[in-house]
Amino acid sequence: CGQDWKHDLWSKRFVRDHLRYSDEIQCAAARVVAAVRSRARSRGNSTSGEFDSFHIRRGDFQYKNTRLEADEIYKNSRDEIPDGTTVFVATDHQGKPWFKPLADHYDLVFLHDFKQELEGVNTNFYGMIDQLVASRGRTFFGCHHSTFSGFIFRMRGYHSQKKELKGWEKGEMHHSFYYTGKNEKHVYEHYIPVHSPIYSREFPTSWRDIDQGIDELWIDPVLLEHR
Repeated sequence: CGQDWKHDLWSKRFVRDHLRYSDEIQCAAARVVAAVRSRARSRGNSTSGEFDSFHIRRGDFQYKNTRLEADEIYKNSRDEIPDGTTVFVATDHQGKPWFKPLADHYDLVFLHDFKQELEGVNTNFYGMIDQLVASRGRTFFGCHHSTFSGFIFRMRGYHSQKKELKGWEKGEMHHSFYYTGKNEKHVYEHYIPVHSPIYSREFPTSWRDIDQGIDELWIDPVLLEHR
């Protein structure tokens, strides 16, 4: 059918625009993002308030090879994130001492550092807020095979298209990485078609050029016939 591509893109836009977190969650995350940016500015790390971000998965994750120690994560990220940068960390790990090798180099902040911005917010929403805040980092490092990281990458794909960041025309993201190893670190810097295993990462087809043809969908065929 000649309309299949339009149906495909409509579905992707529907997912982007409507399968989203509620306004309460979005607004709470926006308050935290504003606070992180204010901190970055006040510390002289960025006049524009830019910060970087991680999602570090520890917990009960079945992929043991992703459980790097903090000093290894620093070694894998130091070329992309300069020392002294304000870095927001979304994580399921509760012990702050574990993060010391990162804190020795970065100004680390966590969601629980922003209690004022989260006042009255259901704690069951914290994981989703973590994702939204992390998605706004200038540079982001996620955990390979993690679907939690995967959704952050997808949101960053949406952001890259809206802001027309480097590589956006090809669906590339040049400031989004995995911290878990050299083989997968740079996968988002290149357009890759969907392949198995599809659960372990996101693919550019979800965000690249999905607004194409949107004007044509609103053209009345009856009017066209009477032109």
